[in-house]
Amino acid sequence: MSEPQLFMRLPELSDLPPDPPRDPGYTVRAVVPADHGPLAELLSEAFGDKWDTERVAAEFSPGNGVEATYVVVSSAGAVVATASARRLPDRYPQAGYVHYVGVRVSERGRRLGEVITRRVLVHFVAAGLDEAVLETDDFRLPAVRTYLRLGFVPEPRTPGEPRRWSKVLRNVARWGDAPAPGH
Repeated sequence: MSEPQLFMRLPELSDLPPDPPRDPGYTVRAVVPADHGPLAELLSEAFGDKWDTERVAAEFSPGNGVEATYVVVSSAGAVVATASARRLPDRYPQAGYVHYVGVRVSERGRRLGEVITRRVLVHFVAAGLDEAVLETDDFRLPAVRTYLRLGFVPEPRTPGEPRRWSKVLRNVARWGDAPAPGH
């Protein structure tokens, strides 16, 4: 049995850090239906499971609480990063839920995960929300580093999570600005 994902909260959306620097040629925009195929490829690569256009359409639909999905597109027109703005008002009434942040392996290390997550946070600000939440995995050290840089804080939810968070944060601190193991 796998452990539940770790929970993080950004308790204040009114003071977001500026956009990180990014290479010219990358643009951020909302998803259009023609992106579903490239988005399925990106998500399959980023998360290691099978995505297809039907799964993308279902997972990122308004019926699933998704208000908007954003992508980073390279100068060659490739979809290289994504994140979605989701609302789960029954669980998090005044918070936006950062949903499925993914970056192509070939594009990691360029802070595109931070760029696209920040875009989702701007969406939440425009919607009048007070805070944001997300869930992540222990092994996603680059993602945790990104979320910490954006102001998210760990919020343990089970008795074992403080120990898990301690290990994750030690590992994030160990690799500092160097690429994370395996990336």
